[in-house]
Amino acid sequence: MTSSGLVVPVVLWGSTAPTHCISAVLVTSDQRTIITGCHDGQIVLWDLNESMQVVPRNMLLGHSAAISCLARANESWETASFISAAENGELCLWDVSDGRCIEQTKLAGVHTMMHTYQATKGVAREHRLICQGYYPDIHIIDTTTLELLFTLSSKVAPDWISALCIVKPLKRQEDVVIGLSKTGMLKVWSLSGLEGKEPGTTHYEEECKPLRCQNALTLSCCAFTLRTVLIVCSKAWQIYDAGDFSQLCCETCEKGEQWAGGDFISADRVIVWSDNGRGYLYQLPSSCIPESDDFRSSLSRGQNLVSHPFLFCVLETQDEKPLTCSPAMTFFYGRRGPFYKLFVRGDSNGKVNVWKMPEVSDKELNYLKQEEFDTLPVMTPSAGNSLSDLWKSCRPQPAGIIDQLSVKVGQPNTTPIPVTSSIYLPDEGWLVCGRQDGSIVIVPATQTSIVQLLEGPHTARRGWPPHRILRGHQGKVTSLMYPHQENSRYDVRYMVSGGVDFSILLWDIFSGSLLHTFCVHGGEITRMVVPPENCNARVLTCVCTIASDHSVALLSLRDRKCMMLASRHLFPIKTIKWRPLDDFLVVGCEDGSVFVWQMETGHLDRIAQGNIAEDILGACDQGTQAIENMLTPGQSIAMAFRRRSLAAIKNAAHRSILAAAQGTVLNIPSHLEPVPKNPSHALTIQSLRANPKDPDFHVLFFDTECVIVHLLTDENLIPGIINKGQSDLKMASAKWSESRSPKLTQRVVGFISKQIEKNILEDSDEDDSDDDDDYPSLHAPQSQGKREPARKGYKHLTLDQKHLTLDIAQLFMSCLHAWGLDTTLDEICLQKLGLLKPHSPVSFGLLSHGAHMSLMLPGWHRFPGKERSPRLSPDPSSMSAKEALELKKRGQTPSPISEPQQYLGHWELSRAVTTQHLLSVISVANTLMGMNNASFIILSHLRKGKNISGPQPAIVSQTLQTLFRVKTPGEVENPEDNLADLTPEQAQIKQGWSLLAALHCVLLPDLLGSTLYKPPHMEMLARRWQDRCLEVRAAAQALLLAELRRMGGEGREELINHWAPHLPNYVESSMSLTATHSQQAIATSRSGEVGGETSSNESEADEEEILSGDSPTRKVSSSFESRRRQATAIVMLGVIGAEFGAEVQPSRQRAPSTTTNRPIQQGFGLSDYSLARHTAQALSFLLLHPPTPRLPAHTPIRRAGIDLLGRGFTVWEPFIDVSAVLMGLLELSSDPNLYAAGMATGLPITSAADSCRSAHHALSLIATARPATFITTMAKEVARYQALAINAQTPAAILQASPLYKAKAEILRILELLIDKMQNDVVDLLIEVMDIVVHCLDASQLKNKGLMEVFPSICRFNMLSYCPSTKRIAAGAKTGVIALYDAKTGKCQSLSGHTTAVTALAFSPDGKYLASYALWDTKLCFWATGTSLLGGMISSSAKCVKVFKTKVFTGSSSTNQLRQVSISWPQSRAVILRYVDGSLGKFVI
Repeated sequence: MTSSGLVVPVVLWGSTAPTHCISAVLVTSDQRTIITGCHDGQIVLWDLNESMQVVPRNMLLGHSAAISCLARANESWETASFISAAENGELCLWDVSDGRCIEQTKLAGVHTMMHTYQATKGVAREHRLICQGYYPDIHIIDTTTLELLFTLSSKVAPDWISALCIVKPLKRQEDVVIGLSKTGMLKVWSLSGLEGKEPGTTHYEEECKPLRCQNALTLSCCAFTLRTVLIVCSKAWQIYDAGDFSQLCCETCEKGEQWAGGDFISADRVIVWSDNGRGYLYQLPSSCIPESDDFRSSLSRGQNLVSHPFLFCVLETQDEKPLTCSPAMTFFYGRRGPFYKLFVRGDSNGKVNVWKMPEVSDKELNYLKQEEFDTLPVMTPSAGNSLSDLWKSCRPQPAGIIDQLSVKVGQPNTTPIPVTSSIYLPDEGWLVCGRQDGSIVIVPATQTSIVQLLEGPHTARRGWPPHRILRGHQGKVTSLMYPHQENSRYDVRYMVSGGVDFSILLWDIFSGSLLHTFCVHGGEITRMVVPPENCNARVLTCVCTIASDHSVALLSLRDRKCMMLASRHLFPIKTIKWRPLDDFLVVGCEDGSVFVWQMETGHLDRIAQGNIAEDILGACDQGTQAIENMLTPGQSIAMAFRRRSLAAIKNAAHRSILAAAQGTVLNIPSHLEPVPKNPSHALTIQSLRANPKDPDFHVLFFDTECVIVHLLTDENLIPGIINKGQSDLKMASAKWSESRSPKLTQRVVGFISKQIEKNILEDSDEDDSDDDDDYPSLHAPQSQGKREPARKGYKHLTLDQKHLTLDIAQLFMSCLHAWGLDTTLDEICLQKLGLLKPHSPVSFGLLSHGAHMSLMLPGWHRFPGKERSPRLSPDPSSMSAKEALELKKRGQTPSPISEPQQYLGHWELSRAVTTQHLLSVISVANTLMGMNNASFIILSHLRKGKNISGPQPAIVSQTLQTLFRVKTPGEVENPEDNLADLTPEQAQIKQGWSLLAALHCVLLPDLLGSTLYKPPHMEMLARRWQDRCLEVRAAAQALLLAELRRMGGEGREELINHWAPHLPNYVESSMSLTATHSQQAIATSRSGEVGGETSSNESEADEEEILSGDSPTRKVSSSFESRRRQATAIVMLGVIGAEFGAEVQPSRQRAPSTTTNRPIQQGFGLSDYSLARHTAQALSFLLLHPPTPRLPAHTPIRRAGIDLLGRGFTVWEPFIDVSAVLMGLLELSSDPNLYAAGMATGLPITSAADSCRSAHHALSLIATARPATFITTMAKEVARYQALAINAQTPAAILQASPLYKAKAEILRILELLIDKMQNDVVDLLIEVMDIVVHCLDASQLKNKGLMEVFPSICRFNMLSYCPSTKRIAAGAKTGVIALYDAKTGKCQSLSGHTTAVTALAFSPDGKYLASYALWDTKLCFWATGTSLLGGMISSSAKCVKVFKTKVFTGSSSTNQLRQVSISWPQSRAVILRYVDGSLGKFVI
């Protein structure tokens, strides 16, 4: 069970802008975005808007080394993406619009330049990337998969390529690559576009020629004429003729600067830039211009007469600050609007400058040439911006996580003390922050985040939230660790901190006392790690600390002493590894050397270099899982995910909940002690920094699924559904039904009022002094009973974690809600639901592909230079949502936004962000709607205690009044009273959540206007169609259907055209999801991608991921990607078919109006049904195919198949084997225990229980949509089963394995549903129904209890009768046939005496006679039922003994009247017949 991965990051940037020392710069092809990469590995996206303003928008994290180069991955404007390369060989493909990482890989070698070109492949054109770098070849890479296609190598003088360019000759079909090696050899390769069919091939150069330009920096061919080439070396730049590479002109640089690159601006002008950040514009001499008559004339004149280019303009900034390294610069001219030619420069201060090239006419140039000016014209940038400028312009300032506690008292405008290291303790909900001044602050994380992000009544108090300050370090705190979080063997009280003062302090986190100081290192502490599980006992009590003097120490926390100090390393320490079995600690240094230390004695065992060193480090990895690296900030986030945050918690959480909730059912040994609070955490906080010298900024990761699970399981919540330690499912279901009952509500009110009373009393006991040294002490949750004697100056207050789940949910929903779109709903949110408004727009993030992350920079929502609008999101003239809908119905659209340029909400950023946010907000709102009193108002009341004045009883009642609106101040709390008054308040709260969900699910696009609203990604929603978390699943389904309806027929048509080619029937069989076993075996043998033992587990995990979340965690194979697309295509087309396909005959369930107006989608019609057929085949394959490694049982894609078969059964029916599908579904839903476990709560359930639940639901949908099909198919299967059972040679095992044997209860449930909803269909096929019922009922129970008790619902039909004395059942059919069943043997005989439908039947009290009446042939027949002797071995058949003619009724009778017709036997030989009109007739045999 993988985590659904629906994680919403929110970032608190802090008051200092992150460092961004730019190393590479790129402009997208539509010239709307500038991309900069920096030396620390981050990438920033800058918007360049119409009015030439540069606005930083997103920061992308994920690379762990400096960015060496950037390239566009395609030239498209709509779906622009780019590729970044880092110095350690990492390549990432990113989406420009939202910063998602689409693909990542790592290749050997460092790339220094990347160019994109289009290769013609038959008719199609595909983009490829051509890379040069510190390797002797040129690599050609596919821009979508980042796989190496082929290489271009040299036969003559192979060397590193220092510059290259691609030329597309006009009259030839092929591309020409011109490369220049470091030694000045010019090489030419031709590419026909057919290369790369077999990956890894090498192509050699066609010609080569030595040139006099070594270490060339750039080589560019004039795109305007294709006749000249510019080559820039550091000392000089030269123009060559592209035909024979003869030099046409050359210009050297001035003293003290070096050229860095250049490009053609037009056929006769070039721009060349130097390493100090200036751009020089030159006009070329006529001998270098192909159109001129003088072209190549300089070649005949000799060296002395060569005319020089004319420098006519310099581009430079008024730079105040000196630069630490030379800026990154690029020139790009686009196809946009007025044909901009842009020169972009990014420098080491993080500033981006843009120049729009001046259009200087030849006339002006001639004037410049004639007048000898002393100084050249200088042009300043057209636009510029930097992160630090952005931070200065933001009002209010971007908040840090504990800013309100870090500002000096009385000086609110000073900059807060920077946070230098921090850790989050999710079990307690505390954040521990070490600061620059050596103090450590412990604070409730959700509370401090609410202060920074939201406006609340209690947030303005000074010193809020209650916190504690520990002082011990001199100088800044560099590292913090809570060992118990890393491993439970450590004492829960211990926290360790290291500082710049060389000391390591051991704290008791609950009492706040300093337990011990270790001073063993001679440098600041950089890192702390925990030894792995299997070390010896002494080492297990230690933590390992690393310092900047290259020393490593093992410090025993239990014995309070240093066990070992290893300090002879000559270089900084890069990795720490363990060999527990040999008692070795292995230290890897940055120069590649490895030191091996004995832990017990502290002796240096050996020092290794080179290959041996690598082997030693490799051997450590095999023996142990714990690998600790010294990480850059970019990597630390990936590590955080793996270690404790999101990926590591995948299974444990849900297993422990399952064990509690379904303990007895699934035979999981249930825990006797309470299961600890979920090991997975709804909120994780990770501190990051862009550069080692920066203060920390913090990212809050909200895991939507965990928030929902916690809301459903946390017993501190108001309507607790499940108790933690509860193992018995009966208790769970009892509790579940109770949660709807009034008694629970009474208990809850009592419980809450006591809580409030207690909290307010506690709160108001505190005095109001908030001095710096006077902080409350914290207690371990375990020892709350035994409070230590109060020391003077400390107030006792346990940091309240009772409301942790509610706090997290309140923070999460307040950030995500679309404020400002519907003023009435906003009021409800504030007054009733207890949400809080954000101060300023929240900076969200987007997680993708492993630990790659895109974070919004502050100010993403506005453009600089304009006044900030006071609202938080576009506000369509403050109308309510309902009014907006009314307008829409009348055909007028609500005016979306008055000034679209000014302000954005977070629904207008990108489709991926919208998808994540909508899924989260709708699923959590639905969860809260399903609970009673799920309002956050209580939280603010518990916290406002301090501000309320007046006597205590008044406070309690006041709080309760606002909560429940039921008490008066003088009233005593009595749980038995005022129950009825509770419900309106609850109803309002439920309605509030329902309105909130509706606003986000349905109304957003209309309220925002289609131009700005970014709709959710259909593909991401389709992949969550069967998400493991039921609430997320419901939200995804509702959103996908709403979006399909919104896009209309044409939009759906486009969607179908995009996905139809991915249906398995159209895909190569070896890659197909629905390939048979033999084909798969061949395919897997072909692509033996994964090594040895891990492959099976990994592929299992991968197949789980095939329809989960957003993107797999690892680089995946192309065949996996292909199967993933197929899975998405099946779901997408399945949903479109089920909703918009043509039904063979309209379903009875739907109202006639909806069926007639239903729009039919092309491909799913009655005449054109190709897509419907393929989709139906794929869906039934998913249900029926036995489990294989590629398609395991109970995966989300299988569940989606089951679900869609049920939803669109009327569309798929002609193309599937109905009986196979029904038997497959019965097989899955045959275990009633699984179903009970699945239905008890809204918690995530095991995949088997989930499949059972889906099959159960699909069967109900199929039966109600096509009752006749269901009944006849099942009756046919029952007859087949009974024929097998009669045959003596059939083994019992085969019979017992049949779904008809195992799923009897499920079949009876569906028949009951049909009898309830669709009586006419059941009457029409009553004999078939009885065949099925008799098969499913237990004969012994029937014998002992009778039909009325065993299956009462069928006894409501008058044309069916049961005789208790002879244990026989008679049923009358529409054809006039009567079937007589012997319940003891299950045998059946049929009697024919009527020609029309039998209306009523009844056995005589002694069972000897049966009376039958048919209204339409006006006959009443009496049958002697015959007797059976010797236990049914000899039985005589029934025969008709008497026939009476009855009254004739003309005209039609209603169904209800027909139901009134009945036969009763007052005596053993007399019957009374009740007619259609209500009159009675008496007949005697």
